[in-house]
Amino acid sequence: MTPFTTAARRILGCALAGAMLIAPALAFPANEKPQTKATAAAGPSQDEMMTQYMKYANPGPDHEMLKQFAGSWKTVTKAWMGPGEPQVSQGMADKTVILGGRFLKEEYNGIFMGEPFSGVGLTGYDMMKKEYIGSWVDTMGTGQMIMKGKADASGKALAWTATAPDPMTMKDKQYKMITKIVDNNTHTFSFMEMVEGKEVTTMEITYTRK
Repeated sequence: MTPFTTAARRILGCALAGAMLIAPALAFPANEKPQTKATAAAGPSQDEMMTQYMKYANPGPDHEMLKQFAGSWKTVTKAWMGPGEPQVSQGMADKTVILGGRFLKEEYNGIFMGEPFSGVGLTGYDMMKKEYIGSWVDTMGTGQMIMKGKADASGKALAWTATAPDPMTMKDKQYKMITKIVDNNTHTFSFMEMVEGKEVTTMEITYTRK
């Protein structure tokens, strides 16, 4: 191959590359783009996607229920370890609406089974799943309870189902809970589980506004 041939090939290659870049601009006006199968079958626009995201991101009427629980509370806990009278203990809870009304955070401190006990809960309403959601961690374990719930027609009660690790069986265990609003200054939280094939209440907490 002569030097002339090599140079000619380089010039031809550059010319072809330039033509490929210029051709689309010549084929379509400056304010138009070629229609392809990809663009024709494209999903929602950025504005539509942003609108949908904002519907999910912004708190709605169901979040208003959570605000009723905000405040500082005195608690009385009844715990049934078996048949007979429950163990009774007292504590305090601070509940705060956070993240622009999206979640309710609870910080609990008290005594349980004669030992200091602390826990942190987070409750919200998932706009996509259309259900209340919650999580709970405390000093009695290293696992996490995950909850989901529905409000009744009155808006004064929440029925929960929950899953939490059970160290006795080393498996997840299912629970049911009910939150009831008695009045503006009182609400209760009941905790149920299966014992010998029967659903029984094993704990009840009464919250009284300080």
